[in-house]
Amino acid sequence: MTILNNLKLVNERIKKCCATSHIDISKVKILAVSKKMGTNKIFEAHQAGLSLFGENYISESIEKIDHFKKMGLNFEWHYIGPIQSNKTKSIAENFDWVHSVSNTRTVKRLTAQRPTGLGPLNIFVQVNLSNEKNKSGTKVDELRLILKECTDRGTLKVRGLMTIPENTSDSVLIKNRFKTLVDMQKALKLDFTRQNPSVFVLDMISMGMSNDMEWAISESDPSFTTLVRLGTSIFGKRP
Repeated sequence: MTILNNLKLVNERIKKCCATSHIDISKVKILAVSKKMGTNKIFEAHQAGLSLFGENYISESIEKIDHFKKMGLNFEWHYIGPIQSNKTKSIAENFDWVHSVSNTRTVKRLTAQRPTGLGPLNIFVQVNLSNEKNKSGTKVDELRLILKECTDRGTLKVRGLMTIPENTSDSVLIKNRFKTLVDMQKALKLDFTRQNPSVFVLDMISMGMSNDMEWAISESDPSFTTLVRLGTSIFGKRP
């Protein structure tokens, strides 16, 4: 199967789910998770119509970003992996979006290290709703502390929340996780966006992957654009 054919199947899944759940399809966007994929595969995805790419590994991703910049192709690059303190400078200098902010230390470092000439770095705060010890993300009761650290310095924009639920076929559980995330973001938008809309945009939510994107879409809210992070369903199995 080509990437174009895979994307057609994905779009059909999204279209069907949106129709069933009465969701505006324009409120769903695809982030193609291109980690471990070569530049030829990413270019093929671009030709199929994709322009948002998600990466996990710093050195690998910077090579890709530089490669496509030299071609005159300025894609939208999203960092979606765990954030180590010694990697924040590279993230701040090379990426447009970050999905995995989970503590105040990272917020402080990204704020200080984002070059002003690049414009604000768009961030999602990752929430560990399942409380799994092997999974990144902040605890629910620490979320507001992280947001309060996002000051109006013009270097960060808080676009929304992100979560990765348990790896299970229990649709009731997973849909409940996504609903919880949506409800949390709606409450935060009432509090934070009213106070400082230039920093706390809270217009997008990052949830859903290849195996559970229908459940994420079904629990989405018209207040936000849902960004689904798709790897294998777009590119196939990773090398």
